[in-house]
Parts: sequence; C-alpha cells; structure tokens
Amino acid sequence: MKTFEKESWNVPVWLIVFGVVIVLAVASGYALYHVQSPWLSGIVSGLFTGLVLYGLALIPQVYMFRELERYKSIGVKALLDNRHEQSYYRPLLADATDFVSVTGASCTRFIDDFLDPLSDSATLLDAMRSNRRLKLKILIPNDEYMKGEARSRFAAKAEKIANLKQEFGPRFELRRFSGWARLSFLVVDGDFIGGPIFDSDNSKHAPAVHVDGSKPFARKHREYFENLWGNSAPQD
Repeated sequence: MKTFEKESWNVPVWLIVFGVVIVLAVASGYALYHVQSPWLSGIVSGLFTGLVLYGLALIPQVYMFRELERYKSIGVKALLDNRHEQSYYRPLLADATDFVSVTGASCTRFIDDFLDPLSDSATLLDAMRSNRRLKLKILIPNDEYMKGEARSRFAAKAEKIANLKQEFGPRFELRRFSGWARLSFLVVDGDFIGGPIFDSDNSKHAPAVHVDGSKPFARKHREYFENLWGNSAPQD
C-alpha cells in the first residue's frame, strides 16, 4: 500500500512582510481615491505614503533576507570569527548524549579546555563522568606530520591522555593518521563546528562554521572523519 505524505511549504518571513506591506499600500491607495472626508483622506494619504516608502526601503533588504534563508536551508547555525570560543562550545558539550568526535593539528587546546580535571571548565570531562553512554574520539596526525610546536604540546599531554584512557576505557579513543591536518572540526551528536587549517595562520584564531549535523555539508565532513578514523592506528 502506498502511503501519502502531507506536503508543506515554509514561507519566508521576509516574503510575508513584503506581501503585507504591498497589500496595505494598495488598499490605502484605493481608499485614498474613494474617501470623501478631508480628515479621513489626510490619514489615509499619510498611511499610503508611509507604506510606499517602507516598501521601497524593504526592497534592498530582500536580497539579504533571501541569503539568510539560503544559509538556513543548508543548515548554517552560526559563523564564528574565532573558533577558540570556549563559551560557545560548552553548552554543546555539556548536553552531549552519544558521541563527540574531534580532529585537528594536535587537539591539545581541546584537551586543556574541556578535559582537564584541574580546569574550572572541564565540561566534556564532567559530561563523560555523568553519562556512561557518551564516547569520545580524537583524531590527530602522527608526529612526523606535526609542526614542532604542536608536537611539543602533544607530548606534554601524554600523562593526561593516559589518565583519560584509564578512567574511561573504550569510551575514550585517540588515533593518529599519516598526513598533515587540513581541517579542524568538532562533531557533537547532531552539531558540526569546524573550518580549515591555514599554514600561515594561527588556527586558534581561525574562523569556523556551525552547521546542522544532518545537512550534506556536515555529513561529508563526518564521512571524511570516519574514513580517516578507520584507516588510522590507535595511540598506544
């Protein structure tokens, strides 16, 4: 038996507003030429003029409204000037229920910011302790594909990583791949936040995009992560 689905349309807000303005302007214009009372005619005339001017001012904004709708349709939730905004990530990590996947040049900042038991903002550490279903995957390059500074930072986290493995067992995994990191991103259940890594730029202050994890843009990155993860070696 074939099932029938009810079709629905999402009408953009800007289109509704623009339509209302046009209807009111036409109605006011019609009334202007059919009202006999001078007093009422003055009110209608002012209303008509105001609506026409408002409509003309709204026209240049239509393009902007359409662009916003387009971004919304592809799942863009926010554009971040600086990906190192701890306060932006905390609510997402605190509410994580099933999995967190992260990749980058070394992921040491991520460990310091959200997995350090001595930190006041160990959001992910607290979430993993309170939710035994939550799993974390960290994917980074091998030493030979890390720059000197990143390699030193990662080496300094050896004890911290060992403690995390001991505490969480198979729920905490770290793997390393052969190649330079070109992307830095975080996946938390149904959310994706990430962007490129620039050789000439400090990735700490690089921009990022927050996208609905179910949209094609985010799905492609998640597939990239899982493929790379499957071909990478576990960290001893």
